[in-house]
Amino acid sequence: MYLIEAFFRYTPTEDVTQDPVYLLNQVIDQWRYNGQIIGREVPLYMANLEAQQGLAIRLICPEQQSLLPEYNNQAVENALFKANKRGLFFDSFHIIADDLNSDQTSQHDKVSWQVLYTTHLQSCSPLYSGEDMCPIPLYRVLKDIPHLSMDVIKWQENWQACDQLQMNGSILEQQALAEISDLHSTLSKHGRYLANEIEQHTGIPTYYYLYRIGGNSLAQEQQRCCPQCQKNWRLVQPLFDLFYFKCDDCRLVSNLSWHWQ
Repeated sequence: MYLIEAFFRYTPTEDVTQDPVYLLNQVIDQWRYNGQIIGREVPLYMANLEAQQGLAIRLICPEQQSLLPEYNNQAVENALFKANKRGLFFDSFHIIADDLNSDQTSQHDKVSWQVLYTTHLQSCSPLYSGEDMCPIPLYRVLKDIPHLSMDVIKWQENWQACDQLQMNGSILEQQALAEISDLHSTLSKHGRYLANEIEQHTGIPTYYYLYRIGGNSLAQEQQRCCPQCQKNWRLVQPLFDLFYFKCDDCRLVSNLSWHWQ
């Protein structure tokens, strides 16, 4: 992913009912829900570019071209239109550097399968390529369905919050763990619904990652069946040193319990 600085030219209008900072934050929100930028911590500051006064922001983007208009969905266009009416115009952006601390975006244009996956450590799209286990920008596949893209981001936020709670191990640990590891939890049901919707839209098999921890022994863990259909789902060789189990019928993948790795 890339560190990018974007510049918005600002020409104050007679209508002062809308703060330009507020309007720009609305654009930032819609970029994030569309997958064009990653993360919620976005520095925003006054700047001048070629004698033009305006506002600048520093962003993490999945690709060098993520902010091009062709990747905007209708929600982004609406936010930009409202900003334009108040004298705030997206002028330009430039790439500062490759962000060495973030995940590498998948380079595959077409994938044979994909998976909805995240952890509290991930700061990227939660849709991963089954070819290289690299994140796929949401705007590549969900630009025409803004509400679904936003729903995916909200699911990711909830999953990461639960993962952080269970990793911290002090507050709501068991409840949070149940949400990410129980097939029938509210969070898992939501995620599986999203995976199915993504598959219906893209035509690409889309799996849901079910977190696994615990178990009585390594042998018992290796013999566990798919929690949905109860069929054998253990892989001969794990995928990406992460997925030891995969059910093509139920569209589920899972790790070997972290207790036994």
